[in-house]
Amino acid sequence: MDPYTGHFFTKASDLDVEHIVPLKWAHDHGGASWSRAQKRRFAEDPDNLWLVDDGHNQSKGDRGPDEWMPPYEPVAQIYVQRFMAIVQKYGLKPTLAEIRHFETLAANSQRTSG
Repeated sequence: MDPYTGHFFTKASDLDVEHIVPLKWAHDHGGASWSRAQKRRFAEDPDNLWLVDDGHNQSKGDRGPDEWMPPYEPVAQIYVQRFMAIVQKYGLKPTLAEIRHFETLAANSQRTSG
């Protein structure tokens, strides 16, 4: 099941391996100074990878939750929580505005799912 859409897929060719925290987003928020080994760890970290519909992966691009959210609402809270956990795990530095937006998204998701 694709967490971004809630649809089930039977053909692997319809799916992409998605970085929850995109590589460019990480690069722009502190990852640029990482060693090659650290960049590789981040890129291959299973905590940061999901199999998703290839079209939605492409529509997301390198954006974070402040600019793009999964269209499947039941996963919104999980997506934001995982994004924030990965950001913290790697010591990435979102802007204050991004942090506020992420916290608002997480709070709103908890209200609608609880």
